[in-house]
Amino acid sequence: MIFAQGRTGSTLLTSTLNMHPDIRCDDEILIVPRVFPLKFVERAARVSPTSAYGFHVKITQLHAWQRLHDVAGFLAHMERRGWTIIYLWRDNALRHVVSNIFAETAGTYHMDGGEKTRPEKITLPLPRLERELKLRLKLREAERAALHGRAFHEIQYERDLQHPERQIETFATLQTVIGVPQANITPRLKKMVAAPLADLIENFAEVTSWIAGKPEYQRYLDG
Repeated sequence: MIFAQGRTGSTLLTSTLNMHPDIRCDDEILIVPRVFPLKFVERAARVSPTSAYGFHVKITQLHAWQRLHDVAGFLAHMERRGWTIIYLWRDNALRHVVSNIFAETAGTYHMDGGEKTRPEKITLPLPRLERELKLRLKLREAERAALHGRAFHEIQYERDLQHPERQIETFATLQTVIGVPQANITPRLKKMVAAPLADLIENFAEVTSWIAGKPEYQRYLDG
C-alpha cells in the first residue's frame, strides 16, 4: 500500500511497479466512497492475477471519502493483515505547491516522454501559496502521526525518485521489500517541472520577499 499525497511521485511509482510481471499496483481506488473500504481493498488483492498487489491512497481520501477518522487504526489493521506500507513523501513543500499548480494549469499531471504543452511560468498568489504550504505540512504531520508505531518503507521523492540514477536502486530495493524476484523495471514518466524556481514562478521576487519573513519556509528556495 502506497500512503502518499498527490504530486509526490506516486504515479511514477505505481506505473513503474506495474511493469513487473508479479506486481499489480492500482492507483487511487479509494477516491470514491466504499461501504466497507477494508474489505474492498482486500477483495481487490484476492482477485489480482499477480502474487503482489497494491494501491495508492491519500490520507485525505481516508478522511473525506471513507469516513475513516482513525487513520492510525486503518494502517495498523493493514499491517496486521500482512500489507507492506510504503510511505512516499516530498520534502520541498514549495516545489510541491508549484508542481500542483503547473499541473492544474497544463491540464495534465504527468509526462510520459511525449510532447506535452505546459506553461513556461506560473504566478503564485501569496494567499494561495500560504494556504497550500500550510496544508501540505499539516497533511505531512498527520501522515506521520498515523504511521507512528507502524512498520513501513520510506521513500522520499527528492532522494529516491527525482534523479534517474537513484531510481534504479530505489526500485531494486522495493522489489526486495515487496518480496518479488528482481526484474529490470525503468520509469517511463518524466519530471514535469524541473527548472529552477526562479524560471518557473513569474512573481518570484514577490515570493522570495514573502518567504524572507517566514523562516520555516526559507530552505525550500534552495530546492
